Amino acid sequence: MHKFYPRNAEKLDNPTRRRYMPPFKTLDKFGLQQNGEGVFLDIGCGIGYFTIPAAKILIKGKVIGLDISDEMLEFAKERSLGIENIEYKKCEEYYFPVNNDFADYVMLSNVLHEIQDKSRYIKEIKRVLKKDGSVFVIEWRKIDTNYGPPSHHRISQEEVIKWFEDEGLGFISEIEVSEHHYGLIFKK
Repeated sequence: MHKFYPRNAEKLDNPTRRRYMPPFKTLDKFGLQQNGEGVFLDIGCGIGYFTIPAAKILIKGKVIGLDISDEMLEFAKERSLGIENIEYKKCEEYYFPVNNDFADYVMLSNVLHEIQDKSRYIKEIKRVLKKDGSVFVIEWRKIDTNYGPPSHHRISQEEVIKWFEDEGLGFISEIEVSEHHYGLIFKK
């Protein structure tokens, strides 16, 4: 199982990543509306790569970044200074410290391939998602690249769709994220 280490945080925000996966444009592709509202939960938020842009898009909403790493949460908090509608919380791998039916949007970017028990994890996503809420998944394409996790740790679109559908979340569409990543949208 491949896990990302906080000591590699500089890999999470660099000119190359911003070029192939610009956060505002990527969130727009997922359908996040400028000046929108709602609750956006970024699970495995890391340094806030998508959390901060989501807060700037959903100016009438609330954005919560969750991570299992204190170090990552500190990076994200520092980068978010002055943004009023962001909150960060430490979570456990299979428990997110928010109420049932809490979020309008749940995002996980390059997280699912690190999770051992996919069914348990997706059940927890479903628990925190409101009825008609959307889940945005970004994952590595199952190809060899010169960076990212090894291809045998990556998961295909078909596998992800099956896991989410098995837990009662409907597949809506696939979006083009980058040549190395795919994006999937699910609905509760």
